[in-house]
Amino acid sequence: MKDNKIISIILFIMIIIIIIIGKILYNNMKQSYIEYMYPQYFKYTKWKGHIDDRFLDKSKKLKLVMNEHHSGFFCNFNRLIHYLMLFPNVVEIEFNVKSDINKHKPFIGDKVELFSVLFEYYKEPYIQADDILNISGNDFLGLPSADNAYHYYNEKRNKLNNYSDAFSKYIKLRPHTQNKLDLMVKEMKSECDMVVGVFIRSDALASEQPTRKMPTREQYMKAINDLDKSKKIKFFLRIDNYEDLEFYKSVLPNNYYTNIKRAETNKGDAPHSYTKEFKPLEELEDTYLDIALLSQCEVLIHCCSNMATASLFMNRNQKSICVSDPPKNEFLTKIFYK
Repeated sequence: MKDNKIISIILFIMIIIIIIIGKILYNNMKQSYIEYMYPQYFKYTKWKGHIDDRFLDKSKKLKLVMNEHHSGFFCNFNRLIHYLMLFPNVVEIEFNVKSDINKHKPFIGDKVELFSVLFEYYKEPYIQADDILNISGNDFLGLPSADNAYHYYNEKRNKLNNYSDAFSKYIKLRPHTQNKLDLMVKEMKSECDMVVGVFIRSDALASEQPTRKMPTREQYMKAINDLDKSKKIKFFLRIDNYEDLEFYKSVLPNNYYTNIKRAETNKGDAPHSYTKEFKPLEELEDTYLDIALLSQCEVLIHCCSNMATASLFMNRNQKSICVSDPPKNEFLTKIFYK
């Protein structure tokens, strides 16, 4: 009897020790996960690899050179804003994002620089850069992209405020493009009290959702039905396929949409998939203007997407309603999908 009591005490102590060890391991995993998801909130260290120590001195004035057109346009654009957010000591920007027939959706012509077609050259007057920071279209360094972006949406959308500051400071459209945008905004906002953006992508973007599944129509409609109906609402349907566009046009009659290139169904490839032909200048402008227009909506109902992220930091007051399912287990998502 006495032996059983001793064994019970030993087992109890072992269970307590296991619980304590488990808690320590869990906290370490959680800390590693947070550092992985939000590295910009931690002090720069050498593990960041391609960022040389000399760039960590924020008293230095930097010239940032944005290189390489990799992946979709807004993946590149968000990388630019991300670096401008990380390095507020940039005093000059040089664009070297050249179109390549072998890259994602090439525009205009071979080796044509794309960003300078849309954006004004930025240089602070009377200030000379001390060093040059070259970044590539392949550089991420904590970019809120794909399913990672989920942690910057909904009630956490204020995490994008620093991106909004960088965007407002550094990015200015060329005058003729800005004029086009102004006319589109005026048309979209006419005869309504508020505009709600409904941002929908085809199943081609499923891999960028936390659960690898696109939100359903039921999830979008629930978010729409929960809106405040005391105002006259117009819906900007920013939808990349005709199948979904026709459905939402039928259920949301007070709508607005543009004539962007769309896939036929919501099951096929996105219209900006890899292609072996150059797209015209107008399509490059439309690609940007559609999201700049989306950013003018007071509310954005959306999935996880670089385009949705851009819309939110272009307008820091835009309400985010992300209808993508959250990660079932954030730690396992990191292990199996990163």
